[in-house]
Amino acid sequence: MKNNKNKKKQIINRLDALCRQIVLIRDDYKCQKCGKHVEGKAAHTSHVIPKSHGFNLRFDLNNLKILCFHHHINWWHKNPVESGEWFKNKFPERWEYLEQNKNKIIKRTLDDYKELEIYLRNKLNEIREEQ
Repeated sequence: MKNNKNKKKQIINRLDALCRQIVLIRDDYKCQKCGKHVEGKAAHTSHVIPKSHGFNLRFDLNNLKILCFHHHINWWHKNPVESGEWFKNKFPERWEYLEQNKNKIIKRTLDDYKELEIYLRNKLNEIREEQ
């Protein structure tokens, strides 16, 4: 049982890293709020629907965006109504998708996480080839 928890944690860490790489490329290494070029620790992968809200959208690329440190910490988290409205206006299709899917409960097995990792690796390879 403990071994499965460790495997699940390792896969989740890899999934987070894959999502980050994909979103950085998709968002052109730019803060989606101010347009500033960001890399490394200055580039924050930010969730629209928090990870703590059911965990089901954690690895959904529609739920992720790149923000600079300032806009992630000092704006997104401190002004949830304003930032939510901003996202809704800037990304209306993604907002609608998230609204439709935010309350769905997805129970994933270890195999589901492994399949998701394969999907995200393929997605990352696709977007790298497109560049």
